[in-house]
Amino acid sequence: MAEMFQLTDDLKAAIGKSGEPRQTEITTEGIRLFCRAVGYTNALYFDEEYAKSKGHRALVSPPGYFGTAIWDPREPQGMGARLFESPFKRNLNGGTEVEPLAHIYAGDILTAVTSVANLEGTGGRLGPMLIATSETVYTNQQGEVVAKTRGTGISY
Repeated sequence: MAEMFQLTDDLKAAIGKSGEPRQTEITTEGIRLFCRAVGYTNALYFDEEYAKSKGHRALVSPPGYFGTAIWDPREPQGMGARLFESPFKRNLNGGTEVEPLAHIYAGDILTAVTSVANLEGTGGRLGPMLIATSETVYTNQQGEVVAKTRGTGISY
């Protein structure tokens, strides 16, 4: 039988914690580059005049594209402090679910806040594992929540 991993008190305390807000900007170049990379061909993502003719205020950002982190060379680098430390060195991406709630447009500035939704100790063929679930909420400059994501990470 596989050895199970038991959560420490520090790991249990991390559940529900949120990180610092991060900002991203949505640009026409970023939208087009993302679409080319993943194979999206919808004109709403490439042709601003077409998007406006369909009632949008600008080029539409496709599902799953939340912009590029805003970088200021005068600020410390990095994506912020970790909300918990995994005791394991190996990490796998267990997948991401995207819940679009409103259109995101070129010119938008999004604020993203990530929280630890759950941590679960388990075991598998490779031994003890930690399954981490995070949730990120994206809000535009008008204060409207435009998307939520839920990601799973596996450490062993």
